[in-house]
Amino acid sequence: MEDKLAQELEAWGKEKVAYKFPRWEQIPDIDLYMDQVVALLEKHFHKFPGESAGKLISPSMINNYVKQGIIPPTIKKRYSRTHIAYLMMLCTLKPVLPLAVIQGIIEFQLQTKTFAEVYDHFVTEQEQASSYTMEQAKAESRLLGQTTTTEQEMLSNLSLKMAVLANSSKILAEKIIEMERAEGKLSTLDDHGKKTKKIKM
Repeated sequence: MEDKLAQELEAWGKEKVAYKFPRWEQIPDIDLYMDQVVALLEKHFHKFPGESAGKLISPSMINNYVKQGIIPPTIKKRYSRTHIAYLMMLCTLKPVLPLAVIQGIIEFQLQTKTFAEVYDHFVTEQEQASSYTMEQAKAESRLLGQTTTTEQEMLSNLSLKMAVLANSSKILAEKIIEMERAEGKLSTLDDHGKKTKKIKM
């Protein structure tokens, strides 16, 4: 990438790929209070564009997740490593997917894995997705030196490509969870967003 905006995107992409979510064993194995949880999550999400960390998570959001049964209840208002891992996944995926679908994805994973394995698998997939998207950006950028494509055209095409890919991926994820719920293999959320029991075994 030789043009100014392309160089800026490449630099940001390298930083994004280099950033790693903490693995299960790297999450503090001590119970935290709400303000400590929010501070920890903000620290991990401040490098990502789009919604700010402040919009991604807040005390009221966390309380609602507990009330709705999306994350486990707290013990004496303190949050464990499990809560942190749940919130990491929720904060990452909620700009793209409805909470009901995210809850279904996690529950589906838990049918064959421990929660620690689910979380580490999520981290691996996140790292691979970051690498894949930046490889796509590099592939598009090569056109700058090989064709008459301008920087503006390249970035415009890349943004459209990523948006369409994100939408197609979202639709597929939602369809899979919809089918599993129709089979009664996953729990549902009621009209108030609260997690209910599975429809059938």
